[in-house]
Amino acid sequence: MSRNLFIFGLFVMAAAAFLPAEQQRSATADISPLYDTPETLKRLDPVEPIWVTADRDALVVVGKITLREGLLEFFACRTGSKEYESIIAIDVKPYLIHAGLLVIGAHKGHPVRYDPEFVPPSGEKIQIQVRWNGEDGQVRELPAGELVRNSETGEPLSSPWVFTGSISGKDQKGNPYYMANITGELIGISNFAATILDVPFESTSDNENLAFEPNPDNIPPLGTEVTLVFRRAEKEEPEEE
Repeated sequence: MSRNLFIFGLFVMAAAAFLPAEQQRSATADISPLYDTPETLKRLDPVEPIWVTADRDALVVVGKITLREGLLEFFACRTGSKEYESIIAIDVKPYLIHAGLLVIGAHKGHPVRYDPEFVPPSGEKIQIQVRWNGEDGQVRELPAGELVRNSETGEPLSSPWVFTGSISGKDQKGNPYYMANITGELIGISNFAATILDVPFESTSDNENLAFEPNPDNIPPLGTEVTLVFRRAEKEEPEEE
């Protein structure tokens, strides 16, 4: 990861871990996560709907359903970017999601590479659960992959995502950038280098050959508020090279 993001991750753990109660109360009051033990959640930002558990076991964000049928290239995007091809839109700055994954101990890999040859995305495996209130008032919860299905077989997406970490660097004028902040691409279904999380296999972005689509049987109505819970799939420290 870039030095800037590493330092920011440490800042979130040390300085913003965790915001004083008065700052938490000043945050947007009408957005709250659907989580069984909300008292264990600590905000990573005074306004945006992103939290980590006090034990740093899980990252929690709130979003809304934006797509139930149609072409699918992303599982989630930033609000105001690519809702037309994403199941969920999340109104959180992408770098905060990256920092939150660092806070829970996830290890960044690398985005998809195409030159000189295809190299699939890599990184620590991340499990994502999606929770929402059903029309009957009961809490529904499914692995994120159950909201996606193979467009040919109808089978759900069984693979976890990997923490690729998007792309960061400096432009020609020396200004730092974080690509996901620019594109709004958060969680990929098709391979895109800008995403923070991607599927760890080759998945085309060619509209005529997209391999996955939304599974409307498992997706609540458009506009439904949903809570996404991110956890490390294996919690094993990577071997030192």
